[in-house]
Amino acid sequence: MAKIKNKQFACGFNCIKAFVVFLFLLSNNLFCQDTVSLQKVEVTATKIELSQIGKKTEKLDTIIKRQFKFNSIADVLSSNSTIFIKNYGPGSIATTSFRGGNASQTAVLWNGFNIQNPMLGQSDLALMPCFLFDNINLEYGGSSHLWGSGAVGGSIHLNNNLLFSKGLTTSLSYGIGSFGLRNASTSLSFSKKRFVSSFKLYNISSENNFLFADTSDKIQSIKQQKNSAYNYAGIMNEFKFLINSKQIISLTIWLNNNKRRLPSINNLSESKIYQQDYSDKVTANWSVIYPNHKSIIRAGYFNDKINYTDSLKSDFSKNNSQTFIAENENYFNWGKSHQFNLGVNYTSNSANSNNYNSLKNLSRLSFLAGNKFTFFNNRWLTYLSIRADYLSVGKLPLTGNVSTEFNLTKKIILMASAAKIYRQPTLNELYWMPGGNINLKPEQGFSYDGTIAYKNQINNLLIYISGAAFTRQINNWILWTSSANGNPTPINLMQVWSRGTETTWRFEYKKNKLIYKLNFGTAYILSTTQQINQENNNSLNKQLIYTPRYSANAVFSVTYNKFDVCFYNHYVGYRFTASDNSQWLNPYHVSSVRLNYTVEFKYAQFILFSACNNLFNTDYKIVSGRPMPLRNFELGLTLQNKTTLK
Repeated sequence: MAKIKNKQFACGFNCIKAFVVFLFLLSNNLFCQDTVSLQKVEVTATKIELSQIGKKTEKLDTIIKRQFKFNSIADVLSSNSTIFIKNYGPGSIATTSFRGGNASQTAVLWNGFNIQNPMLGQSDLALMPCFLFDNINLEYGGSSHLWGSGAVGGSIHLNNNLLFSKGLTTSLSYGIGSFGLRNASTSLSFSKKRFVSSFKLYNISSENNFLFADTSDKIQSIKQQKNSAYNYAGIMNEFKFLINSKQIISLTIWLNNNKRRLPSINNLSESKIYQQDYSDKVTANWSVIYPNHKSIIRAGYFNDKINYTDSLKSDFSKNNSQTFIAENENYFNWGKSHQFNLGVNYTSNSANSNNYNSLKNLSRLSFLAGNKFTFFNNRWLTYLSIRADYLSVGKLPLTGNVSTEFNLTKKIILMASAAKIYRQPTLNELYWMPGGNINLKPEQGFSYDGTIAYKNQINNLLIYISGAAFTRQINNWILWTSSANGNPTPINLMQVWSRGTETTWRFEYKKNKLIYKLNFGTAYILSTTQQINQENNNSLNKQLIYTPRYSANAVFSVTYNKFDVCFYNHYVGYRFTASDNSQWLNPYHVSSVRLNYTVEFKYAQFILFSACNNLFNTDYKIVSGRPMPLRNFELGLTLQNKTTLK
């Protein structure tokens, strides 16, 4: 495993001490983000529940999580959703495009904390192993009223769920794959009536010298990727204490140390580009619940470092950012089933870089008020909210939301939402030297979407069908463009209109130990430039670059007793690579097969895993100049055991 620097651990544990003292000093009645069911000792995030009222949502099931245990969040989303993952290749940067937006317009939330890098305004999903998270949920549509800046196109929720009274559980996994892939991980969970501790550790490495097809070369069409090795290592440690019948306190630490080489465009020349990503994340929560009142207080500290080196071009960039978040939320039940919530959030970002002329700071103070109305014995839910943000640089818009969902019948549900959304400029957009623009305005606009869903159980067959439509208009869209002196600079360039439709089809048939599942999803998205604040620009009314109009995914799985096998197929349509739509990448279908087999013993179980990726040897590119591998394989073994503690 790559050695994680001692000073990172010291930093992380110092943060723990600081937060524990901070929480104890605030009050004896401090409460955390969670809703607690004391009889079952379960914790669910109330804020997440509010954000999903009237919204299309998707939750990855246990089979999918088990089959992608050795993979990243980017891998699991690209195979199981219509979200476009802009992937630069195995082990390389992977970001999202939600409903025609860009990576900075997607909120990535870990246990309710937005973990986007404040310098870049986005998260690299390739650095997030699936095995770290208990629940992976997708929320479609804007949610700036709850999650703040960046929750424009949608949100990705990565959650951990520690349960009491589950005994001692251990897991050890090791996987190998094509191109020198090695994947090792271990986890240990110690759970009693009043205390839970979980420890997870991972190390992923690969030479990554994969084969790819170059159809432009008639002499040697099969080539090998070079200079793209990577090594990712990290630790996640969680603690939860049941203080008494009303209070729970929790603490989580997540440390990363990631190293990778970045190849040249199209593998045409030697590359000496290296990137190292370090990340320390520490969060603390305290919760108490009364019959008609919940109050929440929590805090998080995130330290991110990105060091980029290109010795051939003498380019050495060192970037370090810190984020501190303190949040308080209150929930009051009134009437028979309504709920009022009131909250405040303080977020402070600071960063230092050799591309800044000094240490830069950006802070935001936010106030939120909302109310959930419940009518007709929970058949009709409506949520109204308003949010005010105060930024240390520039002005932020007043945002709000109205969303509703109605169970028309036992089988049909109607959902709709409307929201004011925004994204504040990132630290790089404001302060990067040369090119930063301190006069940037925040992106802002309105988002509307509606969904109709049908769910029915016919004997052994479960049917779920849904259709969604959305429209979103963003003003002051920020885009980096060449300035008069030739340096790229960000400007509020244009107005963008995104609209489209999505469908979801799910069928599940169960009979005895046999389960068949078929999931199919489609998306049609138009995301075009409506206005341009620049002369001689030919992108008016054109589709945004790297925004496919058509995409679809299908998953067919068969489970029998302890064996499951899944076939995945993912389709992505044309992606334009020029703003005037004069250049593009061809559509592609990529298929894979994954299977698991579980061998049970009295006190332990073995899970055997295998996969064939790019089953039909498809020649494709997701990003121009970044080839993707031909057919490749993975094998893995997991040993698990569980002991009940008295």
